[in-house]
Amino acid sequence: VGIITSRECNVELDHSGKFALTGAVDAVNIWNLRQGTLVRSLQTAKASERVTRICVKNGKSQICAVGYSDGAVRLWNFEEAVVVQTLQGHKSGIACVCFDSSGHALASGANDTDIVVWDVANEAGIARLRGHVDQVTAVLFWERERSGGLATSARIISASKDRSVRIWSIEMQICLQTISEHQSEVWSLAINGAQTRFVGGSGDKFLRMWSLTGSEETSGENPIVAEFLGAVPRPHGQGSVLELHFAQPKGSEAEFLLCLGSGRSLEAFRCQEEGDVKKRQKRRKRRSQIKKIKKAGGADVQEEQENEEEQDEDGPRAADELAELPPHRLAAKAVSMALCKATGEVLVGLNNNELEALKLQLPDAESNVALERTGGVDLPGHRTAIRALAVAHDDSLLMSASAESVKVWNVSTGRCVRTIASGYGLCGFFLVGNEHILLGTKEGHLELYDLRVAEMCQQTAAHTGAVYSVAQAPDLKSFVSCSSDKHLRFFDITFTTGGTDSAKFEEVVDKAVELPDECLSVVYAPNGKWIAVALLNHTIQMMFADTLKFYISLYGHRLPVMAVDISSDSQIIASGSADKNVKLWSTQFGNCHRSLRAHDESVMQVRFLPGTHYLATAGRDRELKLWDCDTYELISALKGHSSEILSLALSQDAAFLVTASGDRQLRFWRRSGEQLFLSEERARELDEKFEQEVEREDVDAAGGSAGGDVVSLRPSRRTVESVRTTERLMEILDEATATEAGEDVVLPMDAHRNPCVRVVAYVNTLTSNNIYEVLLALPFAHALRLLSFICRFFEVVAKLPGAGGAEGSGDSADDAKARVLSAAATLETPCQAALIATYVHHHELAATPSARGLLIRLREQMRQLLQVEKDRIGFGIAGVSQMQRVLKRSVGVPMPPAPTKPGPGARGRAPGAGGAPKKRKRK
Repeated sequence: VGIITSRECNVELDHSGKFALTGAVDAVNIWNLRQGTLVRSLQTAKASERVTRICVKNGKSQICAVGYSDGAVRLWNFEEAVVVQTLQGHKSGIACVCFDSSGHALASGANDTDIVVWDVANEAGIARLRGHVDQVTAVLFWERERSGGLATSARIISASKDRSVRIWSIEMQICLQTISEHQSEVWSLAINGAQTRFVGGSGDKFLRMWSLTGSEETSGENPIVAEFLGAVPRPHGQGSVLELHFAQPKGSEAEFLLCLGSGRSLEAFRCQEEGDVKKRQKRRKRRSQIKKIKKAGGADVQEEQENEEEQDEDGPRAADELAELPPHRLAAKAVSMALCKATGEVLVGLNNNELEALKLQLPDAESNVALERTGGVDLPGHRTAIRALAVAHDDSLLMSASAESVKVWNVSTGRCVRTIASGYGLCGFFLVGNEHILLGTKEGHLELYDLRVAEMCQQTAAHTGAVYSVAQAPDLKSFVSCSSDKHLRFFDITFTTGGTDSAKFEEVVDKAVELPDECLSVVYAPNGKWIAVALLNHTIQMMFADTLKFYISLYGHRLPVMAVDISSDSQIIASGSADKNVKLWSTQFGNCHRSLRAHDESVMQVRFLPGTHYLATAGRDRELKLWDCDTYELISALKGHSSEILSLALSQDAAFLVTASGDRQLRFWRRSGEQLFLSEERARELDEKFEQEVEREDVDAAGGSAGGDVVSLRPSRRTVESVRTTERLMEILDEATATEAGEDVVLPMDAHRNPCVRVVAYVNTLTSNNIYEVLLALPFAHALRLLSFICRFFEVVAKLPGAGGAEGSGDSADDAKARVLSAAATLETPCQAALIATYVHHHELAATPSARGLLIRLREQMRQLLQVEKDRIGFGIAGVSQMQRVLKRSVGVPMPPAPTKPGPGARGRAPGAGGAPKKRKRK
């Protein structure tokens, strides 16, 4: 919780403009913009996958495409919060996703420089477009109109960080044109509603426009399909162009271009109509003529006419088509923008974890658009990184502090119940009663807040440096603070009862302790006997809590100690340091029990679970780890944050843990009732390593193989699931072969079925999304067996009655029809598997003489069966077409005014219609 929109992902609006979809590290949050509340969250089971891109399907469908950092694209039904499809085709994070107007095709671009086009209906890849040499930043469909008014998505326009824009043909899978007009990285593209102009935005202060020809008769070796019209300056632009959108508000015939930069300005441009463009051209030509006449000093009239004819041939320019409008000032720097074309709603995601909702308005008669703020979402999250956490004494509330405010959260619901402006909070805790919060700030102040009125009730300048840590005494009546001014200061807490209960704190006079270096963390021993202080000089100093006399100094770290904690029985002290180690010390003698290599980066927090010797550690490597300090073993490693973990808090009974990081996210880790086994955790870690090894580099693998194009240019990608499916298919093929050979093998539950039927049944479980990857990893020997079983299956199907083969059987007509239909229903996937296996292993099959006869038989059976299916489908289509024609004719016949009993031969004729039906029949 706590994160509204992340900087790594864009924002989107649904078709109604009422709900916003934002990326929240590893989840997609859906917000109600009117109420400012979280409706639901779309999250996968794998927490390491971060959301990088969102795109909502056109129309009223509740489908959105979500791109992840591992290269996967998932189609979500965000109304029901379920995954519809999972598309695996990239090796790195998704950078852009786009639907076509029909929603049947999807294009995705990633950091691996590839563009993959997907067929959403068939759940399979169409093409992989490779040509960019850097990250693909934007992709959109260019839907042209052919004869008959039918639109086609045969071309794609893409932009990349390699400063180029490319136009692709999906049918031919080639690049038609490469545009290199930009001087810096291209970040955004937009195409107008008429599909005749597209605009690109880069890191400079110019927008560049091209005209799209759309002609089918482009000839030559390098046909030009996009013509450069020029660049339009951005006078108010700040930084790179992040988003571009063409919008047409209600009540306006003009189209507007919205341009969002990385600054705090949202720019708008008006797209001029054709008449205005011609007026601008004439005005420009007139000025050019005047300048030339003045410069030439009365040149020949014929030469001027020739110049005028040449100027008439000049086409429109980008400056003639776009007119600048006043910009809109945002509350903070922008990250992304979304537009709802149906309602004119504009949503802007800001880099301070806030959403700003705008509305396109037409305030004047000149049709100049204006942006008015209508709302936003800002309360449920912090604007900056969370530096401090604390759990209430009854585990009902959670306190989080950042640079601008302190927030109080309801633990059971995860909602923010209080937001109070404060200083830069670095540490804090709840006072007894859970009605007051004490906060230590970076300015050296101690601030006391009353949660009942959400106001500060006391502020004291206790230190001259930042207060890094505060610790309550075991009796909860006093506390100690440590600071970068090298002092420990002690305070007493007093409660006053009167009209309203209130609390205050006072410093204990003459009890301050000066230490040799800056203090980074302080903690009381649960038995109240010692105080442990972590210092910047790599040591931990312990002193007696009552007399404040020096007890022992623990040294062994090589870098500053960032955190320290003592177990509930006051026997073990744990320290985490910037040297990535966690050391366990004895409080009795100061000896080091064990030094653990805990994290890959600095250890920021250590906390003992109450009543146990289990230790929770958090570091800058974004991981939370649990350790058994008796056996010195790692219990579990928990991942989920996208930035370094800065703070950690535990409940009183260790039922849950809370972590906060620089990504402004709070994550709750709840203890489940299931028993945890270390062997299972180690096995899970091995599976994760295996998954990383499985995701190979396709280009490198294709370099040393004869079928390199088969591997490298396929749209899909190898995953752990496809590898496991291949292994299971190999097992089934081995079992079927052994069964036919009469060997003694352990058979599965369906052993009574024919081996060939078992193989085909498992092949039918493969989907169009993974069948290519499964068969690509299948060895040649097993692929040959698979082709043999499929060929035998086709031979049996061809002999069924009515299947184009032998006639005559003892079965009834209904049984024979049912058998034919069931066999026909299983033809598609086996045929597809046979074609893929032949295509992948065509070199080996051509070099194997024994496989030629099998391939010939397979070809004959497939042609025969597919021709029968083609005839059957054609017959059905013809019947449906005839029904449509009959229905159209019946609709055109006028209905009778009153129902009467028709006479013989008058069926279909309306009373009083005379000879109209006969005339229609003769015609």
